[in-house]
Formats: sequence, structure tokens, C-alpha cells
Amino acid sequence: MTTDHEDSDGNSSDSSYSKVDFYEVMNEVPENYKSKVDELNKILLSKNPDINRLRDLAISNGGLVISLVRLEAWKLLLNLPSNDEKLYPLEIIKDHPEYHQVDMDVRRCLKRFPPGISYEKIGILQKELIAIILSVIKEYPDLKYYQGYHDVAVTFLIEVGQKEAYSIMKHLSLHHLKEFLKPTMEETSYLLLHVFPLIKKLDPELEEFIEKSGIGTIFALPWLISWFSHSLDLHSKVVRLFDFFLASPKEIILYVIAQLIIARRDEVLSTECDMACVHMVLSKIPESLNFEIILDKATKMYKEYDLSNVKHEVDERVILE
Repeated sequence: MTTDHEDSDGNSSDSSYSKVDFYEVMNEVPENYKSKVDELNKILLSKNPDINRLRDLAISNGGLVISLVRLEAWKLLLNLPSNDEKLYPLEIIKDHPEYHQVDMDVRRCLKRFPPGISYEKIGILQKELIAIILSVIKEYPDLKYYQGYHDVAVTFLIEVGQKEAYSIMKHLSLHHLKEFLKPTMEETSYLLLHVFPLIKKLDPELEEFIEKSGIGTIFALPWLISWFSHSLDLHSKVVRLFDFFLASPKEIILYVIAQLIIARRDEVLSTECDMACVHMVLSKIPESLNFEIILDKATKMYKEYDLSNVKHEVDERVILE
């Protein structure tokens, strides 16, 4: 899981994007993505970057491809200002009521750190991660930390370094992740209820089977609130999804979840229509699953079916629950 801007010991860098950096890593880019990365480089070096084109490239096959591009592109996609905001020092955040929960979650997520690095470096990254999370929460007292937030934060930390990760997490916490950071999960649960009406639009048989099993939506909760980062082992797959989510409307993840379930219809329909059996199939995402196809179909589905078109079905489900 070593990223393109890390040294051999997994040390992340906050260095600025430059043409020199780009050509140093170009030989590491897969041949089929070289022309794409070359175009991304031209956009990022432009005085007036074409954000619409950057967004299209981030959404398309392979996403932004390399860490060096993401370091600059993610900020542009979110329209983040350049700043040198300081994180809160450890002696201040240690007094935060969420500190012990965050500390426990961070210490449990060892599999998310790059393999092969020293325990000393892991300890440094863990401290950086804790500082990112609690600095955001302290900055915005109305936000309530949830388990899964650290999975999102560590992805950005590994890919672009602490300073940029902090800036990105501050923005996402007020926008894309805002509903998940509420004191209750009521709004998050309501969002997830949109998934099955979306499935019903394309595959009524599958939707009826899942509904009959009584599985509900809880199996998909980690996918939603961690942007799949909690459920996928490969860092390369996670950052590819992050490219897509950062370049797309925030509701797009509901369509990705729907398409992921549809992609596994044969497995689902071949199992017993029972909560435990269906949950066993759906809760684990196969490594062989082709997310590029899923993302492409999710994009097309988003354009065809507005969430407002299924709102009445969602509201009916709320009443029934």
C-alpha cells in the first residue's frame, strides 16, 4: 500500500506539485494511463486549470492514477484555498471528550497503514491521524465523531500527508460527511433507505428478494460512512473510489451501493432468502469485483434517476419501520 509520494520507509510528503516531481514518477505510471496522466499534469500546471475536465478525468477509468496528481487535484476538485492552518497541539486535544474513543479506533486500524514500515513510523502516523480527527471535531463542536470517520481520514493522511489531509477533512466534514457527523444516525439511516428503491428501478426481482430476506440496510452502513475504505483492503482501490466521490455529487455513493448490489445479483439470488444468509453474501466485497464498471453504471443511473423520484417510497419505508 506504499503510495507514489512516500519514501521507502512509508514517509508521507506535503511537498508542492511541480513539473520536476511529475516527470520523476512518470516511468512508474502504467502504459495505458500515461497519456491520461500527461493530460492531468498539463491541467495542474495551468494558470487557469480546467476543473470540469479534471473532474471528468477523475471520474473516468483509473481515476487520477497516482498520488502526486491527487496531492493537487483533490484540493482543486474541492476548491480548497491554500493555507497553512495549524492543527491543535496534543496537550489540548487530549482533553477532548472524544479523545479516548478516537485513540482506540486509530490503534485498531493497523491494516490501513502501508505494509513494511517500522512500528515507530506507524506510531507517528497514528498520532498524526488522531490530531487530524480531533482538530476537526474541536474546530466544529457541533460535529460528533463516528467510527468509520478515522478510515476516511487515514486514507487522506497516507495519500497526501497530514497538512493536506486536515484541510480536506475539514471541508468534507461540513459537506460530504456532514450527515454522518450528527448526534444521531437518523439522517444517515434515511439516506441508506434510498438504495433499495434505486435497485427496484433496474431489478425489481432482486429488490423484492432482498426486502423479503429482512436484511435491512445495516450491512451497507460501513460502505456509506467510510466511503468503502473500511471494507476494502487494497489502498489503490480505496483512493480510486475517493477520486470518484470527490469529483461527483455527494449523493452518488447511494447509486454506487445500489449498483454494487446489482452486480452481485446472481450470488444473492442463489442463496437462501434469509437475513443471515443474504447478509453473509452482501457484507463482504469480493476483491475481484470490477468497480470501474460499477462506477460507470452508477454515473449513468444518477443522470437517469433523481433521488426525488424515489422519495415517496423512502418515506413509506420510514413509516413502516
